[in-house]
Amino acid sequence: MAMDLSSKISRDLIERIKEISGQNANLCMQCGTCSASCTGREVMDFPPRQVMRMIQLGNTKALNLKSIWVCSTCLICTARCPRGIDIARLMEALRVINLRQGREVLVAEKIPLELLTEVPQMALTSGFRKLSA
Repeated sequence: MAMDLSSKISRDLIERIKEISGQNANLCMQCGTCSASCTGREVMDFPPRQVMRMIQLGNTKALNLKSIWVCSTCLICTARCPRGIDIARLMEALRVINLRQGREVLVAEKIPLELLTEVPQMALTSGFRKLSA
């Protein structure tokens, strides 16, 4: 019975990601073009290709990856994907699921005051839109 429960969770996650992103992760053929193109792969815990595989499998560990928050949504992976998958939207869907569950990465009260005075307001606004609920 535990196996049935885990497979249900997997299908639920796949469907939620598809509903939010409008993308079908199962179109991915794991060519690795997204990872080769990614400007943030050096600081990611898993490159985009592996994140895509986790999404395909409905692996809930994808929700806890540093990679989904590091993704700058530069769209290079999306532009170069031979299958036309908007990978940035899939990453965004994982962030949205986290934020809807109350998992914030950026909390205003924890930002050091000196950083608030040095960082451009547009960067702060962008960070809040991406990293907080």
